[in-house]
Amino acid sequence: MRSVILFLCLLSLSLSIKAGHPNDEVKDTDPKRWKSGFVVTLKGDTISGRIKATDFLDVYYDYQRMVAFKDNNGVNQYSPYELNSFSYTDDQNGLVTLQSVSSPDGDGHVFLKIYYTGECKVYGLMITEVKNNMSQEAGYGLVRSSLFPTEKKYIQIKGGQFFQMRRIGFKKSMKEVFATCPHILAGLESKQYTYDNWQDMVRDYNSQCK
Repeated sequence: MRSVILFLCLLSLSLSIKAGHPNDEVKDTDPKRWKSGFVVTLKGDTISGRIKATDFLDVYYDYQRMVAFKDNNGVNQYSPYELNSFSYTDDQNGLVTLQSVSSPDGDGHVFLKIYYTGECKVYGLMITEVKNNMSQEAGYGLVRSSLFPTEKKYIQIKGGQFFQMRRIGFKKSMKEVFATCPHILAGLESKQYTYDNWQDMVRDYNSQCK
């Protein structure tokens, strides 16, 4: 019970932080998380600086909803309604770009990670689930809350609706998404395209089914 109460307090604090004014000052802590990058304004201007990256277990900071950006003018936070996109350089993944788009969940605009652009776009949406696990300590059963971040990937064709990619039912759902492209349909039927190589499917669509 104590663990659950503590987690709820942390979650409440996290939500209160996210609800702050987008230009509230952010303390310049943990320098390793500030990555070289830039933001693109709604007018299309590019401003170089440093982006505060997120990590999987951070319940206080969600840069899909509010990103912290630092330049010569100081540190500011920007919502998806105030920027077109932002990018930063990651040591493992190279240049990472998140674009402001309408949320697949229908709850306003969010910054989504871009995997592919073109007629067929692929976005990544990070969600954090809370799971309670029972553990035994000194003969007592205690509930421990754990955070499990997962990324959902969504396909969007020509600016239309979002379709989530799932391993279960992948072939059936993707045949509906790419119903107008015979090449992709044939590849799905022959198992040329599967959930494990969806990247090939997207690249082939963008090059052959425009």
